[in-house]
Amino acid sequence: MVKPEVKRTVSEPHSWKRRWARERLDDPALVDGLSEDYKVFLDRCRTERECATYIAQALHDSGFIDLAEKDPPPPAPGQGFYLVNRGSEIAFGRVGRSPLTSGTNLVAFHMDSPRLDLKPIPLDGDVDTGLGLVRTHYYGGIKKYHWVNIPLTLRGTIEREDGRTIDVGPDGWTLIIPDLEPHLSHKVQDHRKLPEGITGEELVALGALGRGDEDCERQPVVLDMLRALNDRYGTTEEDLICSDLCLVPQYPPRDVGLERGMIGAYGQDDRVSAYSAMRAMLGSSDPERWALSIGFDKEEIGSEGATGARSFFLESFYYKLIEWTGSRGMRRDLNSVLSRTFCISSDVKAAVDPVFKGVHDIQNAARSGSGITITKYTGSGGKSDANDASAEMVFKLRSHLNSLKIAWQMQETGKVDEGGGGTVARFLSSRNMDVIDVGIPVFSMHSKFEVISKADLYMAFKAFSGFFTAFRP
Repeated sequence: MVKPEVKRTVSEPHSWKRRWARERLDDPALVDGLSEDYKVFLDRCRTERECATYIAQALHDSGFIDLAEKDPPPPAPGQGFYLVNRGSEIAFGRVGRSPLTSGTNLVAFHMDSPRLDLKPIPLDGDVDTGLGLVRTHYYGGIKKYHWVNIPLTLRGTIEREDGRTIDVGPDGWTLIIPDLEPHLSHKVQDHRKLPEGITGEELVALGALGRGDEDCERQPVVLDMLRALNDRYGTTEEDLICSDLCLVPQYPPRDVGLERGMIGAYGQDDRVSAYSAMRAMLGSSDPERWALSIGFDKEEIGSEGATGARSFFLESFYYKLIEWTGSRGMRRDLNSVLSRTFCISSDVKAAVDPVFKGVHDIQNAARSGSGITITKYTGSGGKSDANDASAEMVFKLRSHLNSLKIAWQMQETGKVDEGGGGTVARFLSSRNMDVIDVGIPVFSMHSKFEVISKADLYMAFKAFSGFFTAFRP
């Protein structure tokens, strides 16, 4: 049935106008407070494990129930809850006034970021120089030359032989991957193509200066590094094989710009979404529909594994909620809830760099400072590996954002044949839920120091708060 045409008066606008987020700020002091708290979050959450732990602790301190505990109290409207999977994935939410069977409002994000993982046997020594080396295997899509000549710190976990899990956090150690000086690089390095300026096997950190007993069976410097780790953590080299250790940038988050309107830090892809969803959930109280959020791991390597978006954890979480409400948790119950769920897949988007505007279709590109992005479709080329949201979904989200006076913009990543990228959206939409991509523009994505707008951060927080509390698809 064709709907009758609605005539507009001449005074009504016929074109869409991009707005600056700063024009729609309620109170600049709120933006400053949110930004300072966000920088603390980024400083403490350098890995997905640290991010999941931080969020779980914040939720627990605010009275959220851990659904992993035996016999949680019956669900009551407004009650908060959370569930951690394998230490690096977390789902959380609040009970809505409407029954779970009417569907949920879900914000999904990922908590992993590109980094340098340590190899299973990482410690080595160079016979000629006596230097101790830490060998790495990069994780996710990086420009390898970004990771040389910057201070790096060791983070992660080690499983000791006695069964104790050791958390390796801020320990004061600084490591560095040196680069070849320009005086000697002409033949060896200068004629390489940019992506191979540094190769994967050249991402080797300096671990120690040579010293010790020259008569040892192994290089003395390796034993020195093992002794340092043993003194701090009580570990052996065999324990290192049972570890998840990585090198990440050591420097703290900072304000950027002469007017201090931006934030620069490692890991904002995609912990800016994690933080925005967490703060919005903590600030909500009485949602109409069940408000949920889930933070995945492994997005940067294809969402694989038991903690990635392809895994069964999302279904397990929904099954637990269904059973918590008193139902038997049948497959048809799960299908019914998922099909009535509206999901925002939140991930950062490429902001236009004025030096490299040519890679973008400017009319459809994201500007930093113009609010959150809506991405109708992801993927690359002919929308390969894309989630493609329907017109109805875009309309519902647009109406919601306009009602909250949120600055928003439409976006696609680069010119059609330039490149592109995907998110967890396509894996979520395969569960028969409505999914649309939303994000925050970021400069220098996948580098060791990404930059976002403080005003855009506030817009994401405000948009998610309204989505959790009152959005009705």
